[in-house]
Amino acid sequence: GDKMEGLSAELPFLSSDSDHLYDDEQLQQMVSVFTAHPMPVAKAVGDAARCEGNRGPLVKFGCARPLVDLLSENDDAKAQAARAIGNLCYDHPENRMEFHKLGAIRLLVSILASQEAAPTSTSNITTTPLERNVAGALANLASETPECQVEILQAGGVEYLLGVVVGGADEHSVAMAVRALMNLAEHEKAQEVIGSSDVVTAYFEMLTDTDSLPEPVVADVVSTLVTLARFQPNRLVMVDRCRAIAVLFKVVQQSINEMKMEHDLDEPEGDSDGEEEQPIALAIADLLLLLLDDDNTKPSFILQNLHNEVLAFILHHAYLFERSQPVTPQLRLLQKVFRQLTKIVGVACINEQVSHAITSQLTSVLKLTTIIDPDMQLGSLLILGNLARADEQSVSLVEQGVHKSVFSMMVEFPNDQRVQQLAIGALRNFAIPVANRNRLTDDGIFPPTIRMLSCPNQVLQFAAVHLLRTLTAGNVEAAQKFVNDGGMESLLLLVCGEGPNLEDEDEGESSEKVKDLRVQYEATRYLVRLLADTKEGQDRERFTSCINEKMVTGIISLLLSPFSVLQEEGSFALAMLSLVRPEWILGDNDCLSSICAVIKSPTSTSKANLSVLSALHELGKTGLQQLKDAGVADAVMSLASSTDPEVSASAAETLSYFK
Repeated sequence: GDKMEGLSAELPFLSSDSDHLYDDEQLQQMVSVFTAHPMPVAKAVGDAARCEGNRGPLVKFGCARPLVDLLSENDDAKAQAARAIGNLCYDHPENRMEFHKLGAIRLLVSILASQEAAPTSTSNITTTPLERNVAGALANLASETPECQVEILQAGGVEYLLGVVVGGADEHSVAMAVRALMNLAEHEKAQEVIGSSDVVTAYFEMLTDTDSLPEPVVADVVSTLVTLARFQPNRLVMVDRCRAIAVLFKVVQQSINEMKMEHDLDEPEGDSDGEEEQPIALAIADLLLLLLDDDNTKPSFILQNLHNEVLAFILHHAYLFERSQPVTPQLRLLQKVFRQLTKIVGVACINEQVSHAITSQLTSVLKLTTIIDPDMQLGSLLILGNLARADEQSVSLVEQGVHKSVFSMMVEFPNDQRVQQLAIGALRNFAIPVANRNRLTDDGIFPPTIRMLSCPNQVLQFAAVHLLRTLTAGNVEAAQKFVNDGGMESLLLLVCGEGPNLEDEDEGESSEKVKDLRVQYEATRYLVRLLADTKEGQDRERFTSCINEKMVTGIISLLLSPFSVLQEEGSFALAMLSLVRPEWILGDNDCLSSICAVIKSPTSTSKANLSVLSALHELGKTGLQQLKDAGVADAVMSLASSTDPEVSASAAETLSYFK
């Protein structure tokens, strides 16, 4: 009391308001009397440091060194100093580095070590703030400051912070120690060190009884586990020693039930773009996905049949996506969690055992497809696409009309590229078994897929070309439907590199996008495949009706391409077209000029030249004079001296036609 009176006399400006902002002169005066009144000044500094504007000046004026010195005094002095250091380091990187340089971290860790070694009654621990303040100081020092994180690790801080957590004498001390370990875990080295300790085991033990823990502590525990799971050996510890899957899903269910209660009590919100706090359940769903995606931990996940329980849980709460639900902040968060849970089921379906089990619950899965929410549709499509990976199941699904649900999702969300991409992927899996293709084409798969060729997204264009190639491979009727539905026009635009304007992926970027060469290449390969399928067989003439004269424009574009892979595909397409429609080539002077250009180009590959010469062999059978008039013979002469013996021999044979 006398000390506080003395300090008040020397610092008449001192306010009892802990958030008071002082001017520099007042802060300098406060630090100047530190030696005379160390304990009350330490408390005053701790109070003043709760105001953000005081933190930097206090350290600048010299309070750091006397605070560090107090860490070597009695317990009351240590407690006040630790509190002040923690407050000064909160959200202040410069102050953290200053205390790091002065050796505060090792002193703070040694205090925890001495507390752990000293036998103290529970009541005494509860009444003293020392442990809590030290843990709090370490938590703030460890926040986003690698140098401090490393020193805490080297000083053995993990062991002693864990001692505070499992001691459980004071919930505030536990909360601070948990926060310190959470901040510490952000360092890559710490993930290994913490994982090799008993922290993971202790944390899962805590999660088995979340009712006894404050929600912020549960949130920090979960956040720490998510971070630790980045280090693969920690994931094995979680699954093998801690029954992670069952424990985590139980916490998800508890968290969702609490969120539902809050949703029922909340008032509907207006339009708001405010940042939403991530719920515990969503963080755990992310962790479950990580465990499921690891080949080493996936078996445990599968063996526990969590996918069945998750699917039932999702369907039980499908009403949360009904449009009649009042829109509250909690509803938005709940929907995020269930979207992630649906994704968990979808990823699990990659496993054959899970896939068979989920297929037997097809009615339940199809209920998911009726939820009008794009992210839930993504999860549904992931499930259906993975179910269709096995041919036998794929045929069964198409027989039951599941593909029509995929068509519906494409129609329902025409502007959601994520839905469109997964829908195309699922349909391609359906199309792989030959037995499914006629059913898919009869039920109208071409129109929505062809539309993807003309969309401004190259990923969708690429996926659509692959799906179309699968559907029409060697199938005359399917190819004819593709053409009848307008597919050839869209395909040729891609072949010519004249597809739609590409959309901006990020605001502020140039609107001029570089077209993906892979799209043009795959479109060209598909065009060549259509032509190659016309070479042989009794359906040759019938199949030829599936192509049109616009192909010549696409081939010209490819022949003149600066990219050798496209030029080679264009040359091969020319050879194919010469077998079925030579008159189209011979009747197009631009095409004949392009042929000459390829032959004369010093950069043309042997593969391209051989394909062009093969085409000339066929074209010469009906249009020798046209080739001569176009100067083709002169061009071929340049290949007769080619260093590639195969090219020179083919050129010599071609020249013999012109004599």
